[in-house]
Amino acid sequence: MSSLPLANILHHKVRSALSALGIAIGVGMLITLSGLSHGSLSEVADRWESVDADLIIYSRAWGENLTTLSGLGLSDKFAAKILAEHGDIAASAVPVFLWPVKLGGDDQMAACVDPDQWQMLVGQRKLRGRLFDPDKKFSQWITRKLLETPADPNETFDPQEPDLSAPEHNGLEMIIDSKLAHKGNWNVGDTVLAANHHWRIVGIVPAGGMTRVYLPRRTGQFLFGNGDLTKSTLIFVKLKEGVGPDAAARPLRSLGQKVVRVKDYRAMLEAKFGVMFWYVQTVNIIALIIAFLFTMTILYTMVLQRTREIAILKSCGASKAFILWQVLAESMLLTAIGTTAGIGLSFAAAWLIETFLPLRTVTITWHWIACAAAAAVTGAALSGLYPAWRATRVDMVEALTLE
Repeated sequence: MSSLPLANILHHKVRSALSALGIAIGVGMLITLSGLSHGSLSEVADRWESVDADLIIYSRAWGENLTTLSGLGLSDKFAAKILAEHGDIAASAVPVFLWPVKLGGDDQMAACVDPDQWQMLVGQRKLRGRLFDPDKKFSQWITRKLLETPADPNETFDPQEPDLSAPEHNGLEMIIDSKLAHKGNWNVGDTVLAANHHWRIVGIVPAGGMTRVYLPRRTGQFLFGNGDLTKSTLIFVKLKEGVGPDAAARPLRSLGQKVVRVKDYRAMLEAKFGVMFWYVQTVNIIALIIAFLFTMTILYTMVLQRTREIAILKSCGASKAFILWQVLAESMLLTAIGTTAGIGLSFAAAWLIETFLPLRTVTITWHWIACAAAAAVTGAALSGLYPAWRATRVDMVEALTLE
Protein backbone atom coordinates (compact mmCIF):
# COMPACT_ATOMS: atom_id res chain seq x y z
CA MET A 1 0.00 0.00 0.00
CA SER A 2 2.92 2.33 0.64
CA SER A 3 3.84 2.17 -3.07
CA LEU A 4 0.45 3.42 -4.29
CA PRO A 5 1.57 7.07 -4.84
CA LEU A 6 4.53 5.95 -6.98
CA ALA A 7 2.34 3.45 -8.85
CA ASN A 8 -0.16 6.20 -9.62
CA ILE A 9 2.61 8.46 -10.93
CA LEU A 10 4.02 5.73 -13.16
CA HIS A 11 0.58 4.75 -14.39
CA HIS A 12 -0.26 8.30 -15.52
CA LYS A 13 3.06 9.17 -17.11
CA VAL A 14 2.02 12.16 -19.25
CA ARG A 15 0.03 13.80 -16.47
CA SER A 16 2.83 13.24 -13.98
CA ALA A 17 5.49 14.50 -16.41
CA LEU A 18 3.54 17.71 -17.06
CA SER A 19 3.07 18.32 -13.35
CA ALA A 20 6.76 17.71 -12.60
CA LEU A 21 7.76 19.93 -15.53
CA GLY A 22 5.68 22.80 -14.19
CA ILE A 23 7.40 22.50 -10.82
CA ALA A 24 10.82 22.16 -12.50
CA ILE A 25 10.32 25.37 -14.44
CA GLY A 26 9.30 27.28 -11.31
CA VAL A 27 12.23 25.94 -9.26
CA GLY A 28 14.67 26.46 -12.14
CA MET A 29 13.52 30.07 -12.57
CA LEU A 30 13.94 30.78 -8.86
CA ILE A 31 17.51 29.47 -8.75
CA THR A 32 18.61 30.88 -12.11
CA LEU A 33 17.14 34.39 -11.77
CA SER A 34 18.38 34.71 -8.19
CA GLY A 35 21.81 33.47 -9.25
CA LEU A 36 21.87 35.90 -12.18
CA SER A 37 20.87 38.99 -10.19
CA HIS A 38 23.06 38.29 -7.17
CA GLY A 39 25.88 36.92 -9.31
CA SER A 40 26.06 40.00 -11.52
CA LEU A 41 26.23 42.40 -8.57
CA SER A 42 28.61 40.16 -6.67
CA GLU A 43 30.90 39.97 -9.70
CA VAL A 44 31.10 43.78 -9.91
CA ALA A 45 31.78 44.02 -6.17
CA ASP A 46 34.47 41.34 -6.42
CA ARG A 47 36.19 43.29 -9.18
CA TRP A 48 36.25 46.51 -7.15
CA GLU A 49 37.52 44.64 -4.10
CA SER A 50 40.37 43.28 -6.23
CA VAL A 51 41.84 46.80 -6.51
CA ASP A 52 45.15 46.96 -4.65
CA ALA A 53 43.99 49.81 -2.42
CA ASP A 54 42.36 50.28 0.97
CA LEU A 55 40.40 53.52 0.72
CA ILE A 56 38.41 55.47 -1.85
CA ILE A 57 38.20 59.25 -1.72
CA TYR A 58 35.59 61.10 -3.76
CA SER A 59 33.79 64.43 -3.75
CA ARG A 60 31.52 65.08 -0.78
CA ALA A 61 29.08 66.77 -3.15
CA TRP A 62 28.21 63.36 -4.62
CA GLY A 63 26.60 62.04 -1.44
CA GLU A 64 26.81 58.63 0.15
CA ASN A 65 26.80 56.25 -2.79
CA LEU A 66 29.67 56.06 -5.28
CA THR A 67 28.48 53.05 -7.32
CA THR A 68 27.16 55.14 -10.22
CA LEU A 69 29.72 57.93 -10.21
CA SER A 70 31.51 59.05 -13.36
CA GLY A 71 33.00 62.21 -14.79
CA LEU A 72 34.72 65.12 -13.11
CA GLY A 73 34.48 65.22 -9.35
CA LEU A 74 37.71 65.64 -7.42
CA SER A 75 40.79 67.76 -8.07
CA ASP A 76 43.88 65.73 -8.91
CA LYS A 77 45.77 67.94 -6.46
CA PHE A 78 44.25 65.90 -3.64
CA ALA A 79 46.44 62.93 -4.62
CA ALA A 80 49.60 64.98 -4.04
CA LYS A 81 48.08 66.55 -0.94
CA ILE A 82 47.35 63.14 0.57
CA LEU A 83 50.96 62.04 0.15
CA ALA A 84 52.33 65.38 1.36
CA GLU A 85 50.15 65.71 4.48
CA HIS A 86 49.54 62.04 5.31
CA GLY A 87 52.64 60.33 3.98
CA ASP A 88 53.00 58.54 7.30
CA ILE A 89 49.91 56.43 6.54
CA ALA A 90 49.46 56.58 2.74
CA ALA A 91 51.81 54.67 0.46
CA SER A 92 50.22 55.79 -2.80
CA ALA A 93 47.26 57.83 -4.10
CA VAL A 94 45.98 57.11 -7.60
CA PRO A 95 43.43 59.37 -9.33
CA VAL A 96 41.00 57.52 -11.64
CA PHE A 97 38.57 59.05 -14.13
CA LEU A 98 35.45 56.92 -14.72
CA TRP A 99 33.19 57.16 -17.74
CA PRO A 100 30.54 54.81 -19.22
CA VAL A 101 31.13 53.61 -22.78
CA LYS A 102 29.21 51.13 -24.90
CA LEU A 103 31.33 48.26 -26.08
CA GLY A 104 30.53 44.67 -26.91
CA GLY A 105 26.82 45.47 -27.00
CA ASP A 106 26.78 46.47 -23.32
CA ASP A 107 27.45 49.55 -21.23
CA GLN A 108 30.90 49.36 -19.67
CA MET A 109 32.43 51.61 -17.04
CA ALA A 110 35.83 52.59 -18.42
CA ALA A 111 38.56 53.29 -15.88
CA CYS A 112 40.93 55.97 -17.13
CA VAL A 113 44.24 55.81 -15.27
CA ASP A 114 47.86 56.75 -15.85
CA PRO A 115 49.82 53.83 -17.34
CA ASP A 116 52.36 53.76 -14.52
CA GLN A 117 49.52 53.35 -11.98
CA TRP A 118 47.36 50.93 -13.96
CA GLN A 119 48.63 47.88 -12.07
CA MET A 120 46.76 48.97 -8.93
CA LEU A 121 43.45 48.33 -10.71
CA VAL A 122 44.24 44.82 -11.96
CA GLY A 123 46.56 43.39 -9.33
CA GLN A 124 49.07 40.79 -10.50
CA ARG A 125 47.13 39.75 -13.62
CA LYS A 126 49.47 39.31 -16.56
CA LEU A 127 48.88 41.61 -19.53
CA ARG A 128 48.92 40.22 -23.04
CA GLY A 129 50.14 42.94 -25.37
CA ARG A 130 51.34 46.23 -23.89
CA LEU A 131 50.17 49.19 -21.82
CA PHE A 132 48.40 52.13 -23.44
CA ASP A 133 50.50 55.29 -23.80
CA PRO A 134 53.49 53.39 -22.32
CA ASP A 135 55.92 56.34 -22.52
CA LYS A 136 53.21 58.85 -21.53
CA LYS A 137 53.80 60.70 -24.79
CA PHE A 138 50.11 61.48 -25.21
CA SER A 139 49.76 62.54 -21.59
CA GLN A 140 52.70 64.92 -21.89
CA TRP A 141 51.51 66.24 -25.25
CA ILE A 142 47.95 67.02 -24.18
CA THR A 143 49.14 68.44 -20.84
CA ARG A 144 51.55 70.73 -22.63
CA LYS A 145 48.83 71.86 -25.01
CA LEU A 146 46.17 72.57 -22.39
CA LEU A 147 47.91 73.33 -19.12
CA GLU A 148 51.21 74.93 -20.03
CA THR A 149 51.82 78.36 -21.50
CA PRO A 150 52.93 77.95 -25.14
CA ALA A 151 56.43 79.13 -26.00
CA ASP A 152 55.03 80.73 -29.16
CA PRO A 153 52.26 83.26 -28.34
CA ASN A 154 50.81 82.72 -31.81
CA GLU A 155 50.49 78.98 -31.33
CA THR A 156 46.85 77.90 -31.19
CA PHE A 157 45.21 74.67 -30.15
CA ASP A 158 41.67 73.86 -31.11
CA PRO A 159 40.32 71.55 -28.37
CA GLN A 160 37.50 70.48 -30.66
CA GLU A 161 39.79 69.14 -33.40
CA PRO A 162 42.82 67.52 -31.75
CA ASP A 163 44.72 64.83 -33.58
CA LEU A 164 44.44 62.27 -30.80
CA SER A 165 45.47 59.38 -33.01
CA ALA A 166 48.72 60.85 -34.30
CA PRO A 167 51.38 58.10 -34.22
CA GLU A 168 53.81 60.19 -32.20
CA HIS A 169 51.36 60.47 -29.29
CA ASN A 170 48.51 58.00 -29.83
CA GLY A 171 45.93 58.62 -27.12
CA LEU A 172 43.21 56.40 -28.57
CA GLU A 173 44.50 53.16 -27.10
CA MET A 174 42.71 50.81 -24.73
CA ILE A 175 43.09 47.63 -22.73
CA ILE A 176 40.13 45.29 -22.31
CA ASP A 177 39.64 42.21 -20.19
CA SER A 178 39.45 38.64 -21.52
CA LYS A 179 35.66 38.30 -21.14
CA LEU A 180 35.00 41.40 -23.21
CA ALA A 181 37.57 40.28 -25.77
CA HIS A 182 35.79 36.92 -26.01
CA LYS A 183 32.38 38.58 -26.35
CA GLY A 184 33.53 40.84 -29.19
CA ASN A 185 35.92 38.28 -30.70
CA TRP A 186 38.68 40.91 -30.45
CA ASN A 187 42.41 40.50 -30.19
CA VAL A 188 45.42 42.72 -29.61
CA GLY A 189 45.80 45.12 -32.53
CA ASP A 190 42.09 45.26 -33.43
CA THR A 191 40.29 48.58 -33.74
CA VAL A 192 36.90 49.13 -32.09
CA LEU A 193 34.38 51.96 -32.14
CA ALA A 194 33.36 53.36 -28.76
CA ALA A 195 32.17 56.82 -27.68
CA ASN A 196 32.33 57.99 -31.32
CA HIS A 197 36.06 57.28 -31.58
CA HIS A 198 38.08 54.45 -33.04
CA TRP A 199 40.30 52.85 -30.42
CA ARG A 200 43.16 50.43 -30.89
CA ILE A 201 43.23 47.48 -28.50
CA VAL A 202 46.83 47.29 -27.34
CA GLY A 203 46.41 44.81 -24.49
CA ILE A 204 44.11 42.16 -23.04
CA VAL A 205 44.16 41.37 -19.31
CA PRO A 206 42.53 38.37 -17.56
CA ALA A 207 39.05 39.16 -16.22
CA GLY A 208 38.69 40.08 -12.57
CA GLY A 209 40.21 43.55 -12.51
CA MET A 210 38.27 46.65 -11.52
CA THR A 211 36.56 47.14 -14.90
CA ARG A 212 36.51 45.61 -18.36
CA VAL A 213 37.85 48.70 -20.17
CA TYR A 214 40.97 50.74 -19.33
CA LEU A 215 41.95 54.01 -21.04
CA PRO A 216 44.66 56.64 -20.57
CA ARG A 217 43.47 59.09 -17.90
CA ARG A 218 44.32 62.17 -19.94
CA THR A 219 42.34 60.82 -22.88
CA GLY A 220 39.30 60.27 -20.67
CA GLN A 221 39.56 63.71 -19.08
CA PHE A 222 39.95 65.39 -22.44
CA LEU A 223 37.22 63.55 -24.34
CA PHE A 224 34.64 63.08 -21.59
CA GLY A 225 35.51 65.79 -19.07
CA ASN A 226 35.17 68.80 -21.36
CA GLY A 227 38.91 69.04 -21.73
CA ASP A 228 39.49 69.57 -18.00
CA LEU A 229 42.76 67.86 -17.12
CA THR A 230 42.68 68.92 -13.49
CA LYS A 231 39.95 66.64 -12.12
CA SER A 232 39.22 62.93 -11.86
CA THR A 233 36.29 60.95 -10.48
CA LEU A 234 37.93 59.46 -7.39
CA ILE A 235 41.25 58.63 -5.79
CA PHE A 236 42.32 55.19 -4.60
CA VAL A 237 44.60 55.23 -1.57
CA LYS A 238 46.87 52.34 -0.63
CA LEU A 239 47.97 52.47 2.99
CA LYS A 240 51.36 51.62 4.38
CA GLU A 241 51.81 48.20 5.91
CA GLY A 242 50.33 47.96 9.39
CA VAL A 243 47.96 50.92 8.96
CA GLY A 244 44.28 49.95 9.30
CA PRO A 245 41.72 51.53 6.94
CA ASP A 246 39.40 52.57 9.77
CA ALA A 247 42.17 54.38 11.62
CA ALA A 248 43.47 55.98 8.42
CA ALA A 249 40.05 57.20 7.27
CA ARG A 250 39.69 59.60 10.20
CA PRO A 251 42.68 61.88 9.45
CA LEU A 252 42.01 61.71 5.69
CA ARG A 253 38.51 63.09 6.24
CA SER A 254 40.18 66.35 7.26
CA LEU A 255 40.59 66.95 3.52
CA GLY A 256 36.87 67.67 3.39
CA GLN A 257 35.96 64.82 1.04
CA LYS A 258 34.19 61.48 1.39
CA VAL A 259 36.43 58.63 2.52
CA VAL A 260 35.18 55.03 2.40
CA ARG A 261 36.86 51.64 2.57
CA VAL A 262 37.17 49.67 -0.65
CA LYS A 263 35.38 46.77 1.02
CA ASP A 264 32.37 49.05 1.67
CA TYR A 265 31.67 49.14 -2.06
CA ARG A 266 29.76 45.84 -1.94
CA ALA A 267 27.28 47.12 0.65
CA MET A 268 26.81 50.34 -1.35
CA LEU A 269 26.14 48.34 -4.51
CA GLU A 270 23.56 46.14 -2.82
CA ALA A 271 21.87 49.16 -1.26
CA LYS A 272 21.70 50.94 -4.61
CA PHE A 273 20.39 48.02 -6.66
CA GLY A 274 18.71 45.99 -3.91
CA VAL A 275 15.28 46.82 -5.33
CA MET A 276 16.19 44.61 -8.29
CA PHE A 277 16.15 41.61 -5.94
CA TRP A 278 12.55 42.36 -4.99
CA TYR A 279 11.50 42.34 -8.66
CA VAL A 280 13.32 39.06 -9.23
CA GLN A 281 11.77 37.42 -6.17
CA THR A 282 8.31 38.65 -7.20
CA VAL A 283 8.72 36.93 -10.57
CA ASN A 284 9.95 33.80 -8.81
CA ILE A 285 6.98 33.74 -6.42
CA ILE A 286 4.51 34.16 -9.28
CA ALA A 287 6.19 31.33 -11.23
CA LEU A 288 6.03 28.99 -8.22
CA ILE A 289 2.41 29.87 -7.47
CA ILE A 290 1.45 29.07 -11.06
CA ALA A 291 3.40 25.80 -10.92
CA PHE A 292 1.66 24.63 -7.76
CA LEU A 293 -1.78 25.77 -8.86
CA PHE A 294 -1.16 23.58 -11.88
CA THR A 295 -0.17 20.70 -9.59
CA MET A 296 -3.23 21.22 -7.40
CA THR A 297 -5.50 21.14 -10.47
CA ILE A 298 -3.93 17.89 -11.66
CA LEU A 299 -4.25 16.27 -8.23
CA TYR A 300 -7.85 17.42 -7.88
CA THR A 301 -8.66 16.01 -11.33
CA MET A 302 -6.98 12.78 -10.28
CA VAL A 303 -9.23 12.56 -7.21
CA LEU A 304 -12.36 13.06 -9.34
CA GLN A 305 -11.20 10.44 -11.83
CA ARG A 306 -10.38 7.88 -9.14
CA THR A 307 -13.50 8.17 -7.03
CA ARG A 308 -14.26 4.45 -7.33
CA GLU A 309 -10.69 3.47 -6.41
CA ILE A 310 -10.82 5.66 -3.32
CA ALA A 311 -14.21 4.18 -2.38
CA ILE A 312 -12.78 0.66 -2.74
CA LEU A 313 -9.87 1.63 -0.46
CA LYS A 314 -12.33 2.89 2.14
CA SER A 315 -14.42 -0.30 1.82
CA CYS A 316 -11.24 -2.28 2.51
CA GLY A 317 -10.78 -0.41 5.76
CA ALA A 318 -8.54 2.51 4.68
CA SER A 319 -8.87 5.41 7.09
CA LYS A 320 -9.26 9.06 6.15
CA ALA A 321 -5.71 9.66 7.38
CA PHE A 322 -4.41 6.93 5.06
CA ILE A 323 -6.21 8.38 2.02
CA LEU A 324 -5.06 11.88 2.95
CA TRP A 325 -1.48 10.68 3.15
CA GLN A 326 -1.68 8.88 -0.23
CA VAL A 327 -2.67 12.10 -2.05
CA LEU A 328 -0.13 14.22 -0.18
CA ALA A 329 2.60 11.63 -0.80
CA GLU A 330 1.85 11.74 -4.53
CA SER A 331 2.14 15.53 -4.42
CA MET A 332 5.47 15.26 -2.57
CA LEU A 333 6.84 12.70 -5.02
CA LEU A 334 5.91 14.87 -8.01
CA THR A 335 7.54 17.84 -6.27
CA ALA A 336 10.72 15.88 -5.53
CA ILE A 337 10.99 14.88 -9.19
CA GLY A 338 10.23 18.43 -10.36
CA THR A 339 12.66 20.01 -7.87
CA THR A 340 15.49 17.69 -8.91
CA ALA A 341 14.81 18.46 -12.56
CA GLY A 342 14.58 22.19 -11.76
CA ILE A 343 17.99 22.19 -10.08
CA GLY A 344 19.43 20.47 -13.13
CA LEU A 345 17.72 23.02 -15.40
CA SER A 346 19.21 25.90 -13.40
CA PHE A 347 22.77 24.61 -13.90
CA ALA A 348 22.08 24.11 -17.61
CA ALA A 349 20.63 27.62 -17.87
CA ALA A 350 23.63 29.09 -16.04
CA TRP A 351 25.98 27.36 -18.47
CA LEU A 352 24.04 28.60 -21.49
CA ILE A 353 23.90 32.17 -20.17
CA GLU A 354 27.61 32.35 -19.42
CA THR A 355 28.49 30.65 -22.72
CA PHE A 356 26.41 32.83 -25.01
CA LEU A 357 26.39 35.96 -22.80
CA PRO A 358 29.94 35.90 -21.41
CA LEU A 359 29.59 39.27 -19.67
CA ARG A 360 26.84 37.85 -17.43
CA THR A 361 27.58 35.89 -14.27
CA VAL A 362 25.22 33.33 -12.73
CA THR A 363 26.22 32.28 -9.22
CA ILE A 364 24.31 29.19 -8.08
CA THR A 365 24.82 28.58 -4.37
CA TRP A 366 23.55 25.95 -1.96
CA HIS A 367 21.68 28.72 -0.20
CA TRP A 368 19.41 29.32 -3.20
CA ILE A 369 19.08 25.60 -3.90
CA ALA A 370 17.92 25.12 -0.31
CA CYS A 371 15.49 28.06 -0.62
CA ALA A 372 14.07 26.61 -3.82
CA ALA A 373 13.69 23.15 -2.26
CA ALA A 374 11.99 24.60 0.85
CA ALA A 375 9.61 26.65 -1.29
CA ALA A 376 8.83 23.56 -3.38
CA VAL A 377 8.07 21.38 -0.33
CA THR A 378 5.84 24.08 1.17
CA GLY A 379 4.06 24.53 -2.15
CA ALA A 380 3.59 20.78 -2.52
CA ALA A 381 1.99 20.50 0.90
CA LEU A 382 -0.34 23.43 0.29
CA SER A 383 -1.27 22.41 -3.25
CA GLY A 384 -2.06 18.85 -2.15
CA LEU A 385 -4.20 19.72 0.88
CA TYR A 386 -7.49 20.45 -0.87
CA PRO A 387 -7.39 17.47 -3.27
CA ALA A 388 -6.43 15.26 -0.30
CA TRP A 389 -9.28 16.61 1.80
CA ARG A 390 -11.64 16.15 -1.14
CA ALA A 391 -10.55 12.51 -1.42
CA THR A 392 -11.50 11.86 2.20
CA ARG A 393 -15.01 13.18 1.50
CA VAL A 394 -15.80 10.58 -1.17
CA ASP A 395 -19.11 8.84 -0.41
CA MET A 396 -18.27 5.14 -0.52
CA VAL A 397 -21.85 3.87 -1.21
CA GLU A 398 -22.58 6.47 -3.89
CA ALA A 399 -19.23 5.89 -5.66
CA LEU A 400 -19.60 2.10 -5.69
CA THR A 401 -23.21 2.17 -7.00
CA LEU A 402 -22.39 4.80 -9.66
CA GLU A 403 -22.77 3.43 -13.23
